[in-house]
Amino acid sequence: MKVSFPPHAGKYHFPRIFWLKFSTSNLGLEFVKTARHDTYPAVDPTKANLAGQVVLVTGASKGIGKAIAIAFAQSGASGLVLLARSDLSVTKAACEAAVRKRPGQSLKVLTINVDTSDAAQVNTAIAKIKETLGRLDIVVNNAGVIEPEALIADSDSKSWWHTWDVNIRGTYEVTRAALPLLIESNGNKTVVVVSSIAAHGILETHGSAYGMTKLAQLRFAELIVNEYGDKGIVAYAVHPGSISTGMNADIAEDLKPFLIDTPEIAAHTIVWLAREPKAWLSGRYISCQWDVEELEAKKQEIVDGDKLKVRMAI
Repeated sequence: MKVSFPPHAGKYHFPRIFWLKFSTSNLGLEFVKTARHDTYPAVDPTKANLAGQVVLVTGASKGIGKAIAIAFAQSGASGLVLLARSDLSVTKAACEAAVRKRPGQSLKVLTINVDTSDAAQVNTAIAKIKETLGRLDIVVNNAGVIEPEALIADSDSKSWWHTWDVNIRGTYEVTRAALPLLIESNGNKTVVVVSSIAAHGILETHGSAYGMTKLAQLRFAELIVNEYGDKGIVAYAVHPGSISTGMNADIAEDLKPFLIDTPEIAAHTIVWLAREPKAWLSGRYISCQWDVEELEAKKQEIVDGDKLKVRMAI
């Protein structure tokens, strides 16, 4: 089959195979004019002032999670809770170093080794947060995995369901346990779910569990708002960008050159979202590749058209 790039495919650096069935409108790539692949002044975390706020980040030991943690340390947050199954000492040290560059800021960093898909471990972690820091204001559900590439009939059942355990059950368990403390603390009451453009079908084959879980995360963010929006909770489902991390280290070699976004574009955009509650964006999908000033300019269009949500087209 002969495949042609759409007019602006090169602008977004996606490989040819991704364009077999999907236009840029299906993927939301051109929802705003400017595509961002690295940090820029509008999302600079040092311009934020999250003094008094406590932030929880899952999957914080490396990759995007580590970058998110550092960005919140730069943002003036007073408390930072780092969750992961692996060693968190490097991330903690990086966060403490970031604080030293912000005169007058004090930051308490709490690290807890947790399997986010284990309800008992998550419950214990949230209780420890309340006991140690007294509050919780922002939750970033970043922990995620992707199963080895395989067609459905060739996939390993254990690996396939492990993707659901981490991406969906982990997101659910952390959010479920955190919501009462978020509401009680009466701060920014923000839940960020790190989803993916894969939710929209950009991976046509060989990643069924990952794509399905990322789609489910979009709807989960909307459901959080449906149930707790009247209590001030805001939630966003965020595509972090096309970033080279340990999670995608085993993807096909010909796809790796297309992972051109920095971890900071994701981390800094997430801090921008959490600076203050944005009810007009709550329950919706946001791409960290979108220029946020251009996104804000489309506020009325988004609200009036109830855009950036998953719906059936009939």
